[in-house]
Amino acid sequence: MSGGLLEKAKDIQDDDDVVAPDANDDADVEEATHVEDSGGLLARADSSRSTDQGSSFLSSNAKKGIAAGLVVLLIVFIVAQMAMGFSLGDYSISVSSVEVDESDDVLRVQMFIGTPMLGGTPDDPLEVRITYGEVEAYNGSFTPKSKLSWYEIPFSDFYLGNSRAAASDLTDIDYTIEVRQGGSVASAYPISPEIMDRTITAVDGELATLTEATTCDEETGECPKNGLDHLGASLRVGAGVEDPVTGNTTGMMLHVDSDYTIQASINFEGSEVFVFPTVTVDGSTATWSGGGGLVESAWLDLDGDGEKLGAFNEMQNYIPRGDFYDGDGCYIIEITVTHESPFGDVFTANADQGFQFWWDYNEERDTSDPDGEGPQTGEPYKPTDAC
Repeated sequence: MSGGLLEKAKDIQDDDDVVAPDANDDADVEEATHVEDSGGLLARADSSRSTDQGSSFLSSNAKKGIAAGLVVLLIVFIVAQMAMGFSLGDYSISVSSVEVDESDDVLRVQMFIGTPMLGGTPDDPLEVRITYGEVEAYNGSFTPKSKLSWYEIPFSDFYLGNSRAAASDLTDIDYTIEVRQGGSVASAYPISPEIMDRTITAVDGELATLTEATTCDEETGECPKNGLDHLGASLRVGAGVEDPVTGNTTGMMLHVDSDYTIQASINFEGSEVFVFPTVTVDGSTATWSGGGGLVESAWLDLDGDGEKLGAFNEMQNYIPRGDFYDGDGCYIIEITVTHESPFGDVFTANADQGFQFWWDYNEERDTSDPDGEGPQTGEPYKPTDAC
């Protein structure tokens, strides 16, 4: 060994033949020094590789967040598919709702087809059966329209009679819808008895007196018609089905929507003294020549030509006295209901009671007080009685 590295370095510095590096050589040296200080080229390459690897892989929390988001999206997708008629199982069929179209006299049935996820609406026909109690009333089929659609069945194709209290023991006879499609069978769907009653089986009528006070003479004290003028009577008719509630003694009727006509007349001592224009009812909407109204809770007001302000300034219509009144006595309302097919035939009956009017008597009775010392000793006023 010749003095070691230190001496070799000294020898190099003392060598006069050594050429000093130019400016470019200084830059190369500086770069090499910088590389050596930073760990060398190998260290730099390893550092660069480590950084790239870190940016290409997500953190554990990020992975969990993405997984949770995918689960939520999957749940939302499944719920949306079920809402659109898909199911997680096989095909299914069900009745969703039932209603009546009064304008066309049809029963509208809404059917729901459940399909497996990503499955389409099956082409198998919808086989529909309607029973009335134990009797088959209808058997038909429909081509599916979509997963949720309405299908119409005319009443003329299946109607066999009322539902409420229609059995001999006054229990209901239900109309029930059964639907099948391929291998899918819907649960039996009973139709509400209220909308299936279409045949009028009970009628009634009422007459109510309308009066007006007369003006008394201030000088003589005399009051025309004893101070009370009987203007006429309001008329209303009832048409429905009898209330089956046990112990009901009020004669109340249950409402019925149907298609029928009403002919109402007033009879006095066996003779017809007034005939109201024929009333046509569609569902619950009633019309007649010059008027109309609604059948509400089985009752319909029949407006006459007379008009009078009521106690609350409401307009009251009535049949003027001269149009039907033929003296004191019993007035009876006769009502004839004629059903449109297939809801029934002709049903005719009188009001449950007649109406005894005392209008002549009340206006002509003796109301004098001959002694002038107390209450009138004349004949009393008589209100309308049943007859």
